[in-house]
Amino acid sequence: MGSYLDKLGNDMKTAMKSGNKPRLEVLRMLISDLKKKAIDTQVDALKDEDELVILQKAVKSRQDSVAQAKAAGRAEFAANEQAEIEVITSYLPKQMGADEVKTLVAALAKEIGYAGSKDIGRFMKEWMARHKGVADGRMVQETLKALG
Repeated sequence: MGSYLDKLGNDMKTAMKSGNKPRLEVLRMLISDLKKKAIDTQVDALKDEDELVILQKAVKSRQDSVAQAKAAGRAEFAANEQAEIEVITSYLPKQMGADEVKTLVAALAKEIGYAGSKDIGRFMKEWMARHKGVADGRMVQETLKALG
């Protein structure tokens, strides 16, 4: 429990000693988010799965910010957000590539008897039970729709 928080804390100390201010700011923000969630849920330490969800949300919100910044012509802001994404993703599990997602989606669809869009919810529930956090949900759904 709390292994992400421990790793972030140790890396924050390293960033302080090395003077890496951009990385330090991101790490402090992530630690703050994790501690806030623990306080909100009234637990001493979050489970690793809960910490992972918070880190993934941090990435997703920054990806949205990058898209909005690029649309508004704010390249410098987009670059800063992208740098933060890179720091955060270094703590996330390795993500599956498109080919691996396609193979696993096809296999799972066959296994559960996927019969079109009415089964998307059932498919995604089973997918998340097996592969949570290692593939982008949008990519999975797009691959599933491509199967028909």
